Amino acid sequence: MTGAFLGTSATAQARPKVYVIPSNGVFITRERGAIGLYVPGAGGEVSRAGAIAAIRRGKVESAALGGKPHGKILVDIVFGLPELQVKKAVLVELPPPGEHPNTKRYGVMIFGAGYHGILTSDSTRIRGLVSIADLAPTAVALQQGRTPRIRAEADRDAVEDLRALDTRLARVHHDRGWVFVIVVLTILALTIFAPRAAGLGGAAAFGASLLLSWAGATRLGLVIAAMAALTIALAVAGSFRRSIVPPVVAGFLVVLTIVLAVDPELNSLAVLGARPDGGGRFYGIGNQVETLLLAPVLMAAAIGGLRWLGPLGALALVAIGWSKTGADGGGVLVFATALGVLGLRLRELAVTPRRLALVALTVLVVAVAFVGLDAALGGSSHVTRAVGSGPDSLLGGLGHRLHLSWAAVTDRWFHGVIFLSCLAPLVLMGTIRPRRATVDALLAGVAVSLLVNDTPVDVIGLGALGCWALLRWESVDSRPMRRGVLIAAAATAAVLALAGCGNEGVVRALPNTIVGTVKAEAPGKAIFTNQGCGACHTYKPAGPGANGKIGPDLDKLPQYAKTANQPLAQFVHDSIVDPSKYVEKGYPKGVMPTTYKSLSATDLKALVDFLTKPQG
Repeated sequence: MTGAFLGTSATAQARPKVYVIPSNGVFITRERGAIGLYVPGAGGEVSRAGAIAAIRRGKVESAALGGKPHGKILVDIVFGLPELQVKKAVLVELPPPGEHPNTKRYGVMIFGAGYHGILTSDSTRIRGLVSIADLAPTAVALQQGRTPRIRAEADRDAVEDLRALDTRLARVHHDRGWVFVIVVLTILALTIFAPRAAGLGGAAAFGASLLLSWAGATRLGLVIAAMAALTIALAVAGSFRRSIVPPVVAGFLVVLTIVLAVDPELNSLAVLGARPDGGGRFYGIGNQVETLLLAPVLMAAAIGGLRWLGPLGALALVAIGWSKTGADGGGVLVFATALGVLGLRLRELAVTPRRLALVALTVLVVAVAFVGLDAALGGSSHVTRAVGSGPDSLLGGLGHRLHLSWAAVTDRWFHGVIFLSCLAPLVLMGTIRPRRATVDALLAGVAVSLLVNDTPVDVIGLGALGCWALLRWESVDSRPMRRGVLIAAAATAAVLALAGCGNEGVVRALPNTIVGTVKAEAPGKAIFTNQGCGACHTYKPAGPGANGKIGPDLDKLPQYAKTANQPLAQFVHDSIVDPSKYVEKGYPKGVMPTTYKSLSATDLKALVDFLTKPQG
């Protein structure tokens, strides 16, 4: 017996049919075919009308743009079971009438044509979950005798497996908001207490998310505690020594590529992975993770220099953009742009409009070549299909994403407030002088991401977080390549370092009485190193790391004191507590932070002694 029929003309009646059955009807009739789940829409809200429109047309529209796709109708909807003479058909459950939060999956069954067990689809890469956009093309393919998008796998207890999948998706959806907050707070904490590890915070958080997914952890309390602990542990371990950061990040990208290719569900069902429960991205790398990974890759490339830039860039593009792994075409453009700008800065070339245009052209060539090679090797994703459809499809997709981005910022007032409140500090950090290579690169990547991706609030917020993490890392990194300590980051670093030292000064790990000829290392050297002085100044007694060029050469302090007609010790003391009192010719005024006057008397004396009477 058939129910109400959506479609009236003779042409419409020739179209394949998708049959709507009552809730839980899929599980009741499961013996006839293969069963699965589908998400009824994309975005935070769904409706029955939107689900019907998506099923009939074989495509999805985001809830931010109304949730009802338009275009050619591929199938008709019939309310009720198919007639007995129908040998193969697609049956679905629908959401109730009206609008609802997009937090529930609905059943789908296909019978005939050899369908038994559980449904699968390359569009989701999650066993048991199919895309609503694949229902119509599958019905058409069944009618025409072609290979359908949705297939079936043998399963001893498909009902139980689907219930377990649905429960996990519900719990992951519930966990995501809180986990995001915890990740942001954890990375901020790293910028305060372990700034050298902060730059790796994004990669560490994503790694922690994958580990918890592998363990099957979904309980909110456990997930939150484990995410914070694992993020801190992985970030600190990965940055324990400066020299290991490039190989650590390279190893992470290799492992990530393998995981995404071999077990895509591990990422899809993770709290920081794709968001299949929302019906948008079912697998691969989304905008949130893409932005989290940008700072760690830039940090590793900056530390490794030009010899690491190429290998890290290649690994990142494969992990992010390959259709069998991240399948993130926008991410290819974002990472290629950021690494291109970083390459200019590492070569100490000025970032001019002409060079930026050259980087942009190179990025486009690399991106098209990368996607073309992917497609030639058999890769298939929305990225390869869009590029294969020609420039019109790409431009149309870009316009659609910009429209969606605007809607995402303006659909609720607080989204706009969040966007602007994150944009302001990002712009501020980008305008502070002297400029930093990693910050310039990250800003370029974020700018491209805002153009090619459709979640601007995530991009701008995590972009600002990544920029701050890089600034904090730069503020304590003493590599000779560095251009100096940015004013805001350096002041914050100094205050935090003083807070850590308290009023006790530097503890000397030496006995009061020393027998023999052991030479005590000057306590002021530790202060000099910990305060990051070597990033701005050259001073041979501090070691090879003190080769900064922003500030005056401290090996010439006696000469400077003589020119100022001051005793050396007094001159050095005054220059530390009041940097503007004596400014050497050729150096800008106001660059050195004024926070060092807050050093304890013991620490200040030790630093002055080291600069005037150095001990190695």
